[in-house]
Amino acid sequence: MILEEIMKRHSGRVFADRPVSGEMLNSILEAGRWAPSCSNTQAWNFVVMRDKKALAEVHEALSRGNAYAKAAPVMIIVAAKEDGGCPMHELPYFAMDVGLAVQNMLLQAVHLGLMGHPTAGWDEAMLKEITGIPKEYRIITVVFFGYEGDITLLDEEARAKASRPRTRRPLSEIVHWNKW
Repeated sequence: MILEEIMKRHSGRVFADRPVSGEMLNSILEAGRWAPSCSNTQAWNFVVMRDKKALAEVHEALSRGNAYAKAAPVMIIVAAKEDGGCPMHELPYFAMDVGLAVQNMLLQAVHLGLMGHPTAGWDEAMLKEITGIPKEYRIITVVFFGYEGDITLLDEEARAKASRPRTRRPLSEIVHWNKW
């Protein structure tokens, strides 16, 4: 009863050398745009990198652990103002709103036969300088999109890591009925 896209979604580490069409990319961005947000504030902003020269420049801001992502044909930097979401209860709803938008984008990518991989591990100041993201915005995540590549191209250690089955804690550990 779980959506197929939810079950198929994974954060793979091998991208094929194949471009993503503008139509598909716009579909992914639309999916993000239609995410719910607190008081409909829509705190997210997307900086789409797909030009090879621009990608090469922003790749310099990636951590060593994200080097695999340099093969992805699309990189989307997701930024928001910390005070850009709704101000209820002094909670950081902007971060939840961005998370909802990114999840929509990831599921749309799976629906289209693509893979998306959200990351941490980049130099925020460098990315902001290169892309012109205003200083009052925070980069919440950087997501890479593309067609999944051939896992056999990875070295043995990376292939083993990428081949591990996805696991989740059982509901009995995370669900509390009526009280904790």
